[in-house]
Amino acid sequence: MALMSSTTFDSTSGHAGQVKFFNPGPVWVRPEVLQALGGPMMSHRSAAFSELYGRILQKLPKLFRTAGQAHTLATSATGVWEAALVSCVEGPVLACCNGAFSDKWGEMSQRLGLDTTILKAEWGKPILADDVKKRLAERKYQAVTVVHNETSTGTISDLPAIAKVVHESSDALLFADVVTSLAATRVEADAWGLDVAVCGSQKAMALPPGIAVFSVSEKALAAARAKKHRGLYLDLLDVEAFGKKSQNPTTPSLPLLYAMDVQLDHILAEGLENRWARHHAMLAAVEEWAPKAGFRFLPEKGSHSPSVSSLFPPEGVSPEELNKAMKKAGFTPGSGYGKFKATNIRIGHMGDVDVASVKNVLAAYEAEAAKILAASPAGAKA
Repeated sequence: MALMSSTTFDSTSGHAGQVKFFNPGPVWVRPEVLQALGGPMMSHRSAAFSELYGRILQKLPKLFRTAGQAHTLATSATGVWEAALVSCVEGPVLACCNGAFSDKWGEMSQRLGLDTTILKAEWGKPILADDVKKRLAERKYQAVTVVHNETSTGTISDLPAIAKVVHESSDALLFADVVTSLAATRVEADAWGLDVAVCGSQKAMALPPGIAVFSVSEKALAAARAKKHRGLYLDLLDVEAFGKKSQNPTTPSLPLLYAMDVQLDHILAEGLENRWARHHAMLAAVEEWAPKAGFRFLPEKGSHSPSVSSLFPPEGVSPEELNKAMKKAGFTPGSGYGKFKATNIRIGHMGDVDVASVKNVLAAYEAEAAKILAASPAGAKA
């Protein structure tokens, strides 16, 4: 796909340099998308709904880079984590855990009573393909779960490398959380062999929260057909069967589907390759700025997320005090998460945010940190 010039498409729709919302999710949403939420009510069994939903189902697979099925469910992405396990898996499961969200997926597998092995990596470290390969050599697994981009720590793992060893070393299903990587960096459901890839609406897709999108492979559907008990609401076979009729099996979130229809057009008009490049340019801006301003990344270079940066402020600057100052300055900042909540900040640079807005928030962080240091006893003596 050829890159489009900035004169061909304005990814910010006239909001360049003006965004002040940098929460890691829900993210800033364009006014045009918010306006689309007010579409008229209709029956979800009507021809009008099927026309709307049919358009969405034609566009969604393009985000996942799949020739197969892609769907929606009126849940958070967590609901599709559970759908993948409940619909397809009897066990055992290898859960790759390196942060709060991947840990929760592993915990979910355990709560479902599945024989679960936890492959643990330190928070802020990526999941390594070699470690996955070693575990796969120890026993046979039916499924492997992995989070591509761990939002809690701003750490991205090498998903294509992990997928390669899963498929070369086993016949396990590969379930991937692409919640903060889809529409932010390269995700290739077919080429990488992702059996279920799931994303939430409120991250790099830049939609309001409340709906999950996901791709499903034929291998995953075959596993579901072989499983006798799959529940009801989360049954992927029901989702697939109704999708063929351009419908949902249960009542969908109609306002969010109106918004999704509009936003998918926007994303595809920008071009996925261009959207990925913009996200990596925003990360590059943070990487260039951070050491100069005294901020330090939690993950090591090479594992920095293209959509959310987890940073330790300069010594002597309280993250909580810094974020309070940022709020007073008119920004919506992100705090650390889980075990790092009290010690770092997270900057969400994803969705329809632009590089100029990111540079503005970085300048504000630097200025507010300097004020805090100047007001400290050590700063006052200096």
